[in-house]
Amino acid sequence: TIYADGLEQQYGVRPFIYYTNGYDIWFWNDAAKEPPRKVYGFHSKKSLEYRRFQLNEREPWSKIAPSGEIVTRLYQFEAIKKIVERFTEKKRKALLVQATGTGKTRVAVALCDALIRAKWARRILFLCDRRELRKQAGNAFKEFLPAEPRVNITSATAEDQDKRIYLSTYPAMMKCFQTFDVGFFDLIIADESHRSIYNRYRDLFDYFDSY
Repeated sequence: TIYADGLEQQYGVRPFIYYTNGYDIWFWNDAAKEPPRKVYGFHSKKSLEYRRFQLNEREPWSKIAPSGEIVTRLYQFEAIKKIVERFTEKKRKALLVQATGTGKTRVAVALCDALIRAKWARRILFLCDRRELRKQAGNAFKEFLPAEPRVNITSATAEDQDKRIYLSTYPAMMKCFQTFDVGFFDLIIADESHRSIYNRYRDLFDYFDSY
């Protein structure tokens, strides 16, 4: 931190900190009072610029309110509240368990909407294991967030990096995830989050530095 202290004194801005032992890389956004965390590459300039923007512009968690036009049940509001609370505790992961028919996709869309409006997230990746689930999620985002640009990730669209919502199956994302920088996504939602996903597709969750 001595180097960071010197740069802050010289330029009046607290820099982001990277440190490495030659094999592993750690990222430390201490200006946001976040603990250091291991990352799998360096963030792009644009990703760092957005994190700088968030330091001053993102809303406090107490003001993050899900849209009543997307979710309508009290337990759905409570689920989103608990996820956001966990993120404010400097945790990077949250697990939400809901029974079939209780509105999992609506909760996911409402969470995305709330974090986008509060400037906690700029780009979001929605992962699922089947094309039919991707289609269903795409329809939900189209219905409730029609103004947010979105794209289905395929080999043909992997270079399209100016959207807000990205939807993909796990196999499709595995083929192209390294075309994105580690900080490209601010939030990743893993639909149907069973254990085999983390065994088979763990690289996706390790690579991206996101909630």
